[in-house]
Amino acid sequence: MSPPTNPIEDSTVEQVATFVRDGIISGEFPPAAKLLPKRIAEQCGTSFIPVREALRLLASEGFVTFVHNRGVWVTPLSKADLHEIYTLRIELECEAIRQAEPFSEAEIAHLDDLLQALQAHHHEQDHAGIVALNRELHFSIYAKSGSPRRLRLIDQLWLHSARYQRLVLDFRHDAADAEHRTMVDELRRGDHDAAALALQTHLETTVRLMSAGIDDDPDGDSADAGLLLA
Repeated sequence: MSPPTNPIEDSTVEQVATFVRDGIISGEFPPAAKLLPKRIAEQCGTSFIPVREALRLLASEGFVTFVHNRGVWVTPLSKADLHEIYTLRIELECEAIRQAEPFSEAEIAHLDDLLQALQAHHHEQDHAGIVALNRELHFSIYAKSGSPRRLRLIDQLWLHSARYQRLVLDFRHDAADAEHRTMVDELRRGDHDAAALALQTHLETTVRLMSAGIDDDPDGDSADAGLLLA
């Protein structure tokens, strides 16, 4: 019988994992960068053991890679990773729209408000605000599918997508406004199949343009990419 888990240790591991994961997503820990556990422990005010466990957790999620006798490295960006993430996103998110319950006038009005807010933050060049509102827009739609498990899977994929999305806003100057509006307009009409198709077209276009901006080197490392928000 395994020993009982210490909830304090579990909490510390999760806190460290969140710190490193957020750093990877934000670019504080760049793609293909080596992570220094001792420094992470100092930054988090903890011992080495929770850091080690947190890095193992992040390795299982695909954010970091252990290299024998070389340490722990941030998983690089790559075309293969990008395509896998978005293939899964298209399948899960388009089906979420197709399965969604009809939207009320108030719910559509909320989506319209989010679109308006996205444009306002775009004009202010508030990148953090755009990313947050973009997520709220999409997940407000997907939540209508009534599938918490699907939402959890989509959320996991969005965490990985965020590594690519953080590069987008210097290149996508309209914050995908027209594509978002098409999707919302189809939901307004009650045509969820058309809304799902609009989302699929949006994500496929995003992947095509992102892929052209990623330079995979022979060792699997990648350079920064010019990306679309999706």
